[in-house]
Amino acid sequence: MVKKLLLYIILLYFPIASATEITPPKITTISIATQIQKSVFYKNGSIHFVGFKGFGIIEVYSIIGNKITEISSNDLNGFILPYPLELGNMYIIRILSDRDVITFKIVAS
Repeated sequence: MVKKLLLYIILLYFPIASATEITPPKITTISIATQIQKSVFYKNGSIHFVGFKGFGIIEVYSIIGNKITEISSNDLNGFILPYPLELGNMYIIRILSDRDVITFKIVAS
């Protein structure tokens, strides 16, 4: 009996929870940044550029650093540069765009 009385007194002094105000839910916005894969490859006598945007300058170097050619393009997206490279050799492709400079190594095969 004492336990019930003690429980009654404890519950009597605790405030009763009541919903007096409706609060809107908190919304979290998540933005996902995606990075476009950029690639350069040599196929059928042409150098192919994938994933680039906008104006750019393309420089082709031999593996020892001799500049072979330089060309500019108004749109690098899907650009194909027909240029005969010696098969089996490695080349350095340097792309200068308005945003950055990217360097690739390719093997002409």
